[in-house]
Amino acid sequence: PFGGSWEDDDHLIWAHAKPGDKLNIAVPVKRNGKYAVSVILTKCSDYGIFQLSLDGRKTGAPIDLFDRKIQPTQPIALGTHVLSAGEHALGIEIVGTNPAASPNYIFGLDRVLVEPVE
Repeated sequence: PFGGSWEDDDHLIWAHAKPGDKLNIAVPVKRNGKYAVSVILTKCSDYGIFQLSLDGRKTGAPIDLFDRKIQPTQPIALGTHVLSAGEHALGIEIVGTNPAASPNYIFGLDRVLVEPVE
């Protein structure tokens, strides 16, 4: 319905939150191994700035999801990680909003990519 290219034409939206709020999303891993982890998120005029983490460890600088047009991001690399089989936690924390954005803190997740590294 957004006119973009999201997998299965949808994405997870987290709304009605405020700075300091946190959300954890389960990321299943089938086998022990080394994996390149990345995410495809959504950008829009009322989306916030977020700090991502994997199993409680920050995965880089905060990500600003402000854009004047609603659209998915390109894959955003979260690093290479040695992961055990089972569930891992993708952490999302609201840290702010872009000064040009509508005063809101919406977050959109299209998909989490967990790809084996040889």
